[in-house]
Amino acid sequence: MTPTLTDSGRTETGTSWLGKHPIAGSAVIAALTGVALQLTHMIDFQERVAALVGWNLSVRFVDFGFRMALGAVVVLELLPWLFGYMRSRTWFRGYLRRLCLTSGPAPRFTLSASAASVAIMAALIGGLAARFDVLRLDLDFVLDDSRWFIVILALVPALWEELAFRGLMLTNLQQRHHRWIAIVTTALFFGLFHISNLLLRDFDQVIMEMIMAAAFSIGWGYAVVKTGSVVPAMVSHYGINVFIGLLLAPELSDSAGAAIFGSLTLAYPILTVIAVWLLGRRHRAVPSAAEFESRPIGASPTGA
Repeated sequence: MTPTLTDSGRTETGTSWLGKHPIAGSAVIAALTGVALQLTHMIDFQERVAALVGWNLSVRFVDFGFRMALGAVVVLELLPWLFGYMRSRTWFRGYLRRLCLTSGPAPRFTLSASAASVAIMAALIGGLAARFDVLRLDLDFVLDDSRWFIVILALVPALWEELAFRGLMLTNLQQRHHRWIAIVTTALFFGLFHISNLLLRDFDQVIMEMIMAAAFSIGWGYAVVKTGSVVPAMVSHYGINVFIGLLLAPELSDSAGAAIFGSLTLAYPILTVIAVWLLGRRHRAVPSAAEFESRPIGASPTGA
């Protein structure tokens, strides 16, 4: 039977059918996470609240709080129940390790991998935006359009999407598949997951977002597997949403949009994988027995 992580870091059997069939489980994770994070758009939540209290910034905060709460219910309550991880009294701490919500066996490696990923992303977006003259560093523009709220709203996908995809999904896939199969499969599900953005944007734009999300997921997944921590993916996911939301002009020409999309999709995951691999060699270490037992299921040693 498929192992279940206990509070001590060791494994025990007893997961549900979804835990034993990670592809089916991945589809369930993607579907439930999508519903949780897009439900407010499905039911026109902001418009309904605004109709009652009038439109103001507090409506956005209410929407943000609702989405955060739904994400927590799905990722921390519904999914562990469906996957059978609630069968021991000490299940929650073990479940957090299954989500890779740790600093990893080499915290300095986790920190440096996170910093490298964000630096690569910032350099690419800033350089490309400047090259095509779509870089916006106007504080008045950001404040007048309330675009600054992206720094708060970006917490929702950075937290719950990463725990669901690069945490639970990637860990479960690694139980039965090679790490690169797990990384690529997670990336494909993450790309498909973004089809829910059809609620907000045109079809052509959503297709580009799906491709970009899948490509970024390769770099994020590799960083998680190498460090044993979901932190690099969380930080990078948050960074990409904030950088694109605040640094790029809202309207891009077709040529600028295509160039930025193509460059990011190709360059970012490749450069991230190379950077994390090089950092892994530099921070190569053999974890102690205690660190090894507390490492999330499926995580590789830093030098692997």
